[in-house]
Amino acid sequence: LLDLLLGRGDTLACAGLTYPGVRAIAAHLGLRLAGLAQDADGIDPDAFERLCRDRPPKALYLVPTIASPTTATLPVERRQAIVAIARRHGVAIVEDDAYGALPQAPPPPLAALAQDVTWHVASLSKCASPALRVAYVAAPDAGAAVPLTAGLRAISLMASPLTAVLATRWIGDGTLVALTAAIRAENRTRQRLAASLLPAGTVAAHPDGNHLWLTLPESWSAAAFTAAARESGLLVVPADAFDVTGTPPRAVRLSLGGVPDQVGLERALRRLAGLLSWSVGAPGAAIV
Repeated sequence: LLDLLLGRGDTLACAGLTYPGVRAIAAHLGLRLAGLAQDADGIDPDAFERLCRDRPPKALYLVPTIASPTTATLPVERRQAIVAIARRHGVAIVEDDAYGALPQAPPPPLAALAQDVTWHVASLSKCASPALRVAYVAAPDAGAAVPLTAGLRAISLMASPLTAVLATRWIGDGTLVALTAAIRAENRTRQRLAASLLPAGTVAAHPDGNHLWLTLPESWSAAAFTAAARESGLLVVPADAFDVTGTPPRAVRLSLGGVPDQVGLERALRRLAGLLSWSVGAPGAAIV
């Protein structure tokens, strides 16, 4: 899709902390990434407006609901502001709505607010099963979908018929709704568990999401904490894996779905909380 919308040397706007896959695609296609300032509610519309005036991007990529890694969800007012700016400056929007089905009461997708400029991409991997690698794209109009279809056919011929049939059946018979509800309930339980064990004020999370964003104390850099966690048998992803600004925050992303059961998750979170309370250079840590 990005190959269709942009050419080598074009600018792709995105959140300052964004999905690492977009960084890899941009490097492969020779795109320039412009990271936008963001806060607890997602990207800042004023930053997007300034970029459009000073260095106009061809497209904007964003995850508007339960963004990875920050878990931010754009409020409706901010969504309306962003689509208005995109329309005014002729910027295409690539809406990655992988987590959009998880909230009990999700805000409207950007495609519902501005179908004419939005490419809506969604997947069943987060709301049904990671093994069900099926996604769909809603183009701005039928004409815009033609070159995308041709490109996809040239790259992969077709989606796997077996998984496509399974996804279609689950959508039609209500299985997907039931699976998503069960995943949402499990996510809520795990988020409550994490909130009870990790230090207050350090965690950004969505109650229905399956990951969280952990701000580290000053005694830890993201790299050092990630290495220490790995030595303890824990996998976290440091902020620099998501950063496109050159100034990543002191934070890491935690997936709460990687542990099969809640007992194992509690043990892992307790080990993580112990690491947070330990300082680099504290008594017992030798510098050789």
